[in-house]
Amino acid sequence: MSALSVESTKKAGEMDIASNSQNMQSESQKAGENSDKSKSKISSDALGNCYCGKDRNLNIVELLCASCNRWYHESCIGYQLGKLVPFMTNYLFICKNCSPTGLETFKKNQAPFPQMCLTAIANLRQESCKDGSNKTLFSKDREIIPYIDQYWEAMTTMPRRVTQSWYATVQRALIKDIQILFTYEEDPNQGPMFGLFNMELTSIKPNYEAMIKQGQLKVTDMGVATG
Repeated sequence: MSALSVESTKKAGEMDIASNSQNMQSESQKAGENSDKSKSKISSDALGNCYCGKDRNLNIVELLCASCNRWYHESCIGYQLGKLVPFMTNYLFICKNCSPTGLETFKKNQAPFPQMCLTAIANLRQESCKDGSNKTLFSKDREIIPYIDQYWEAMTTMPRRVTQSWYATVQRALIKDIQILFTYEEDPNQGPMFGLFNMELTSIKPNYEAMIKQGQLKVTDMGVATG
């Protein structure tokens, strides 16, 4: 074999070794990236809800972050929230982990009567689960209206009505959304009884999608921010 052929064969071998080495490095890099992604996903999933990492507690006020979609316990939130009740939907909250400033954002909006009725019935339902009565239907006059009346300032920014004309507004709101938000049954002793159409209390949350469409929220590269 000539010297030229030997040299050519040697160079070809060196190129194959270099190519194989590059391929191995590339595969190793991809494996590392996949591992990092997997670790990141596991780390994200392991965070769970709230800063404390604990599960939801339906007996206390919890707020849903508009950006990361995690629930945060009132006691774990640093922002001075003021008076609230569980199962509210008329608010905007961004946790400190999602906020570009590192500070929590919270705003309570005016709640229309259907939202107030939903919140009232959800709390009555949760209370009945706690005391063991496990009721699903509640009296408009004896339970729903008294609950709204007691927690009005906590439930909405709307000024408290001076007269009792809002009682009729509650009834109209309940009847209008039968089979959408509420169920209805007439009780011969207690009168109109209303319950939740969707009995899953954990599904009650703000409609952030609607807020985005209305311009109250905007989607950015950093997540969801106030509009």
